[in-house]
Amino acid sequence: MKKISHLSLFRRLSQFSIRRQLFILYLPVVFLSTVTIGLLLVYDSTKQLTGNYQHLAELNAQRVKSVLFDTTNTLTNTASSLSNDTHLRQLLTANYLDDQEAIVDINSYDQLDEIRNLQTSIAKLTIYTTNQTIPNYKYFQQADDTIQATAWYQRALKQPDAFLMTMPEDYKANRLSLYKTLPLPLSKETAVLEIQVDYNYLSNRLRNSSYELELQLNDDVIFYSDKINQVGEPGQLTTLSEPQTSAAFLKDDGTKVMLTKSTLPMSNKEDIITIYSADTNAYRNLRANLIRWSTIVLVILITTFIIVFLFARFFTKRISQLQQAVYFASIEDYDFFQNISGEDEISQISLDFHKIIQRIKKKEEEIYRSRLAQQELLTQQQQMEFNILAGQINPHFLFNTLETIRMMALTSGNSDVVYAIKLLAKSMRYTLEAHGTKRTSLEESLDAVHVYVKIQRMRFGDRVNFSYSVSNEIDQKEVQILPLLIQPLVENAISHGLEGITYPGFVRLTITKDGHDLVIVVQDNGSGIPPEKLEHLQQKIKTPSTHAKKNIGLANVNHRVKMFYGPEYGLTIESVLGSGTQVTLRIHDLSQDSFSPR
Repeated sequence: MKKISHLSLFRRLSQFSIRRQLFILYLPVVFLSTVTIGLLLVYDSTKQLTGNYQHLAELNAQRVKSVLFDTTNTLTNTASSLSNDTHLRQLLTANYLDDQEAIVDINSYDQLDEIRNLQTSIAKLTIYTTNQTIPNYKYFQQADDTIQATAWYQRALKQPDAFLMTMPEDYKANRLSLYKTLPLPLSKETAVLEIQVDYNYLSNRLRNSSYELELQLNDDVIFYSDKINQVGEPGQLTTLSEPQTSAAFLKDDGTKVMLTKSTLPMSNKEDIITIYSADTNAYRNLRANLIRWSTIVLVILITTFIIVFLFARFFTKRISQLQQAVYFASIEDYDFFQNISGEDEISQISLDFHKIIQRIKKKEEEIYRSRLAQQELLTQQQQMEFNILAGQINPHFLFNTLETIRMMALTSGNSDVVYAIKLLAKSMRYTLEAHGTKRTSLEESLDAVHVYVKIQRMRFGDRVNFSYSVSNEIDQKEVQILPLLIQPLVENAISHGLEGITYPGFVRLTITKDGHDLVIVVQDNGSGIPPEKLEHLQQKIKTPSTHAKKNIGLANVNHRVKMFYGPEYGLTIESVLGSGTQVTLRIHDLSQDSFSPR
């Protein structure tokens, strides 16, 4: 029965011309399949994109929770540490004869200063005490009747554990603070610790341009928002209808936003911070994705219809030619039939040519992949050489610095050693951070030079004098250069340029701009370099050796600059015997978009 119906269908199709048959087949074969596949793609892409936005929103909430946990945990640990501080307990329970005696005792207690210097998350630290002999000085303040009547003070006296509250400042902006009573056994005095979280610290760590964030402690008004004018007010995100614990689309002033609500219980099991994070771009992007895919499906339908129409006309024309060829063959006109055959031979030739093109393309792809592999190997080899050369400076400088610190430890007091170690730590931090990076700001490079010069002045005293000048048209924060370029030049001027002189040495650094290039000049008033040694030095820096022990910095800098910027950049050395030496380095400003490193 099915076979008969199929034959009947094809018999009916044969009643139409071939062009009409193609258009009849277009509807079920092309149109319906394209629409079905398009709808499936739209649905699947929208579902995947929605899932991605939900996942990103949840990750952002987890990030915020992690930051808040670290911050509150830092406050809790600080409060716990101060609660167990015996020196602080003695200070709070002492009976001072006058304010001066109390101030001297307070100044000798440096634990609070250390906490303020190390904990950047703390905006204010205050200890309120009922000890009348302690004046309002530094971190200590008298707990008068007004303060003792406050809710937070009364709660601190009743609750031994630390707790969080949000308190309005003079400018009506809520600030998150931690309160904890400091135990004073065997004393009638009381003391309450207040630690206020720095709003800017939270803003720097929590701000994300893709999300709007509001934080709320318990049922209080919000204490943090990306829009600072909303702090201390009921949150806009909290007013949305029934936010879920997971990401969901909710309406905000007629527009849909993806809102994520998450909670962070505090260690005292009483306070809870609620996190509201909204992605205002998610719904708009999903709608744009829907429009984009719908447009693609529509374009495909129109394109396929045009293609079917053109192909139908082309195919019917070939059929007509075939009919003519058969007609002329029937009347034994083989020349025309041979022309048709010739067209068939051209089709075969095009097929063979297509096979040849495919083989050529395959060979070219293999050659291209081989060249890419060779170029990648060359790049890795150059990067290894770059890292080796960049690493030669640090041990040499570190050895001299440590030797300076060792000698100072034998001949001077501990305060100088501490200062020297501090400078060394700054220098090592810059070196470690610069290692592996391709560029740094001019300002950071100059800071490293200042640290190095301070270390050398500790070693040589007034024998080393340094000054520098930077052209006004150079923005030190915006200008980008390779790391570890300027310090080796200054180091070479101090270590070699001023070597052996008996009069005060002077090193001057000058940075000017020449078009898109930077010209860095380091001058010293040393004894200079003899012509034969100068020529030898100029040749030496052109071919740096990983086994060299002298002039490592100059050779290193010159080689790195030429590898990165190109052969037209690099070092030049000029010296006049008895007058000093000048080293000039020309590089390109990496902040210029038009420049492409080699």
